[in-house]
Amino acid sequence: MTQDERLLLIDTCGETAGIALTCGEEVLATRDLARGSASAEIIDAIRRLLQSQPGSQLRNLDAIGIVHGPGSFTGIRAGLATAKGLCEAAALPMAAVSRLEVLANATGLADGYAALDAGRSEVYVREVSTGREWLCTTGDLQRQCHGERIALAESRLVDQLQGCETILHTLHASDARGAVLRKLRMGGSDVALTDANYVRQESDIYRKPAGAVG
Repeated sequence: MTQDERLLLIDTCGETAGIALTCGEEVLATRDLARGSASAEIIDAIRRLLQSQPGSQLRNLDAIGIVHGPGSFTGIRAGLATAKGLCEAAALPMAAVSRLEVLANATGLADGYAALDAGRSEVYVREVSTGREWLCTTGDLQRQCHGERIALAESRLVDQLQGCETILHTLHASDARGAVLRKLRMGGSDVALTDANYVRQESDIYRKPAGAVG
């Protein structure tokens, strides 16, 4: 890879789903996707994004970066399937990165934690110094953080983690650039074998809360 890589970045995991086209450190263009619409809109959005920049065609890209979770089950699957299909069609390298890593990078954390809302008073957590990721309750994270900073992407978690030192940053697809480049320089991701990063077991995604009816 060179210093002027032209990348298509895809992040359909969260509330701020979108795509971005970058060249080197410059963000050439971005498009946001309406929440819950990634599977229906993403292909057309990518086509329009590429058409908006002269000389930007799929075959002229250096690689595609995909944020493969954690987050919305449907959003993750839609984005990952799209990235894989485009990479196969154009014989492009792919780099799949964790949204928690992207969040930690975007806030400049070298240690502490990154956390994303997982619903049901739970959070996806990444220990920045080790890269370990897991699922726990907000209360467990409060007890574990010991005054270390926590990067967040959703404002509602700020109130749930009162007493912790938090850094709030709304994520966008272009935030993935640094993590994607690092992954590419390590050899990238195997297009055929890369799966979604749910953090929790896929079977747990469908498990009903205690006391749920129906």
